[in-house]
Amino acid sequence: MDIHILAPKAGEDYPTDWNEFLAWFATEDACLAYLEKLRWPAGFVCPACSCIDQPYRSSRGRMVCRNCGHQCTVTAGTIFEKTRTPLRVWLAAAWYATSQKQDRKSTR
Repeated sequence: MDIHILAPKAGEDYPTDWNEFLAWFATEDACLAYLEKLRWPAGFVCPACSCIDQPYRSSRGRMVCRNCGHQCTVTAGTIFEKTRTPLRVWLAAAWYATSQKQDRKSTR
C-alpha cells in the first residue's frame, strides 16, 4: 500500500497568530482532532493491519480498528505519547517557538 502524507500548508493547516491559535485549540479534543487530521489526512489507517476504515472509539478515547481490534491513540509513536502535559500546552509551545521572528545578527 502506498500512502503519501502531504506537508501541512501555511495559513491553512496551522494558525497564523495567537488569537487564531486560541480559537483552533480551545479544548483538548480540538488538539486531538487536529493531530488526527495531520497523522491520517486520508482517514484512519490501522498501524497493525493497515486497514483503512473509520475506527470506533473506546470509552478511554482510544481508536479501535474494526478489522483487527487493535487499539491505538493519535499520540502513539509521537513525542506526545504518554505525556501528562496537556496537548494544548505542547502545541502552544511549538507554535510559539516556530512563529517568533529570529534575530539574525551576524556573529562575525
